[in-house]
Amino acid sequence: MTRSSSTETICAIATPLGIGAVGIIRLSGPDALSIIGKIFSSHHGGPPGGGAAPTIEHAASHTVHHGWMVDPASGEPVDEVLVTVMRAPRSYTREETVEISGHGGPMVLARTLELCLTAGARLAEPGEFTKRAFLNGRLDLTQAEAVMALIHAESETARRIALRQLRGDVADSIRAIRDALLVLLAQCEASLDFVEQGVEELPAERLAGRLDAIQQDLTILLKSAQAGELLREGIQTVIAGRPNVGKSSLFNRLLRKERAIVTPFPGTTRDLLEEMLVINGFPLRLIDTAGIRTTPDPIEQEGLQRAHRSVEDADLVLLVLDGSQPLQPDDWLLIDTIQINRTIIVFNKMDLCDPIDFALVSVRLPTVPLIKLSASSGAGCDQLKEQIGRLLTERTGGMAERAMISSSRHQQALTATADSIARARIAAADGLSAECIACDLNEAIRQLGGVLGVDGAFTEELLDNIFSQFCIGK
Repeated sequence: MTRSSSTETICAIATPLGIGAVGIIRLSGPDALSIIGKIFSSHHGGPPGGGAAPTIEHAASHTVHHGWMVDPASGEPVDEVLVTVMRAPRSYTREETVEISGHGGPMVLARTLELCLTAGARLAEPGEFTKRAFLNGRLDLTQAEAVMALIHAESETARRIALRQLRGDVADSIRAIRDALLVLLAQCEASLDFVEQGVEELPAERLAGRLDAIQQDLTILLKSAQAGELLREGIQTVIAGRPNVGKSSLFNRLLRKERAIVTPFPGTTRDLLEEMLVINGFPLRLIDTAGIRTTPDPIEQEGLQRAHRSVEDADLVLLVLDGSQPLQPDDWLLIDTIQINRTIIVFNKMDLCDPIDFALVSVRLPTVPLIKLSASSGAGCDQLKEQIGRLLTERTGGMAERAMISSSRHQQALTATADSIARARIAAADGLSAECIACDLNEAIRQLGGVLGVDGAFTEELLDNIFSQFCIGK
């Protein structure tokens, strides 16, 4: 990606390709209005009382105009459209911007785009509109990344997190930490620059106390990153249990489709099946595993090994037991090896009878949620979903309702910042000079500046990496 130039006018189709009711083409740059003036014919016949009709180039900001896109070479109408004018700086990019809303067919959009290019615009690069919004100061870098996160949000929780980041909640938290570090840095540098005037260094105890307070705020943000990673990547949720307890039936019931093969014969599922699912606003990577048992079959053994690894790596385990018969030794072995804080025990087949060993398991694991259900009829599945939502809300500490770090780039920068502050804290405790402390503070400030994209604390390579992931029209 080349560096966006404010002297060029860019254009792109801003709606998904395919047939739809409406398609939008966006132009941004200094010549957006003159370009549209060459290819747009308004239906407006002039102002009341007579006089010449105003041209689109002189239209007021945030007005909509009805008319036709016309090929200036032939005079041929191409599409009936609405043209929206947004003048700088009151636009997404803070540049002169025009949006053409026409019919959403691939051919008509391609023809309209061709008219814009012929009239003097160039095709936008991926993410170039949002990149210009960043370079022109409308968005900081965290907000620009939030645009992408909002577009790709696959759950209500992910949407809320992205929207708060777009509103600036994440940037405000990071900026507050950076401002506090800037104050400390100024005091350290003042003691170096004005030593002859008697400016003393900040006492080590006070400096350490301020660094501790800043580190505490940073720790809160980093804790949110752990929950943010779960919500970004999807919560790995493994359905485990011995053969024929109804794992695949539960898998299909939660997905509301026949994804896994269900038979009365043990060993049907020999490999992992994975599907994305949203429950109570949380994105889950739901995994159906092979029934855990002893078997001489080498293919089934491989499936069992994969099942064991999935359980060990899982963020959440749904341990399925057959509630219609006494629990087997393999069931009790699984019960005794689960991690209590990330497991829900599911007694299946309650349509056949009330779970036989429910009370025994409840006494042994009083803090583990136990759910009775029937995967075949669906009875009790709503209660399971509610319990999953409660457990995940506890796991994320309610952080989904506050500013949350959900970007791995941000997490890496904040970790590096925490390391720099820790070094500054040690330097202060060891009585090292203000110059040594200032060096670490500068590095922490630089890392946070890179997250926000301020004071030139970013590279063209970083911007290319971020904005190349956007679609062309955004």
